[in-house]
Amino acid sequence: MKALTVAQLLEQTLNTGGTREVTHNVDGFDRIENLQHSNYQSIIKAVEFSSGLSLNIINASCDRPINCDVDHDNFNYLASKFYLSGHHGVICPQVEGVAENYTENKGKNYLFYLPNIREIEQYFPDEKVCLITIYTNINFLASFCSNLESVPITLRSLIEKGDSDCFHLSVGNILPVMRSALYQIITAPYKGMLQQMYLESKALELLVLQLSQLLEIETSQSKAIILKQNEIDKIYQAREILINNIAEPPTLIDLAQQVEIHHMKLKQGFKELFATTPFAYLREYRLEMARNLLLESKQSVLSVASAVGYANSSHFAAAFKRKFGILPKDCK
Repeated sequence: MKALTVAQLLEQTLNTGGTREVTHNVDGFDRIENLQHSNYQSIIKAVEFSSGLSLNIINASCDRPINCDVDHDNFNYLASKFYLSGHHGVICPQVEGVAENYTENKGKNYLFYLPNIREIEQYFPDEKVCLITIYTNINFLASFCSNLESVPITLRSLIEKGDSDCFHLSVGNILPVMRSALYQIITAPYKGMLQQMYLESKALELLVLQLSQLLEIETSQSKAIILKQNEIDKIYQAREILINNIAEPPTLIDLAQQVEIHHMKLKQGFKELFATTPFAYLREYRLEMARNLLLESKQSVLSVASAVGYANSSHFAAAFKRKFGILPKDCK
């Protein structure tokens, strides 16, 4: 089934008898969009707070499958998703460390950082999706951080450097205290300024609850990991495979299968031995290799980017500048 962009879906809706109604500054929300069609319906409520948080509430359903093409170009935000009902699938190809296909389900909460990618969101018939998403500005998150000890390991690079490998985590079940805050957002009783203040406080509360849940999971996993000598050997073997396949590395699952170890043990063991994740290690190795090639050879920036596995030269330039403080072209 062909995936449609949001603009194409809207055009199709209006051209085939559907309606779209947009209102602004209502009930504490900046914008409420109501899309009605014989095959699908959605109501999206959105508000952006001055603090660096924004909040979306989506209620959607459809009578036939819909694939929506979503572009995350220059979207440098951390996203927290909470599914009160329904589910949808995601096709997210060629993103290191992220499964090409995954499903987000009712009763679960998710945390992800996926800047500068394209993905396809799949909506299924007879599924009433109720979804609350919080988007967090990285600088806003960093403003609370005096040290990294209380920060989930997953977020440390993002907070310290303003950048991270792409990731998509199923953090866990929606806890009762989370569910209470989610329903308080949906049924918020105030108007205007008071409503917006209330919604902002609940968004921040949910973010705290989710990061606390993630930190607890990471802490328990860290305490539980014990590596045997044969597992250590396999992790070193996995590192060699990554280095030898720098342009087209395997996925985490494939890498774990090649060295015959569980993928979670590989990920945890890699962090234990090398203080980073497999693909963060690969990214650093790629950039170091790229700098050496630029300094020691006459290759162009484009050919060096390709040689170290970057399909997009602008993404390569941005990553290079974050690490070394200069653009690749200046290295020559």
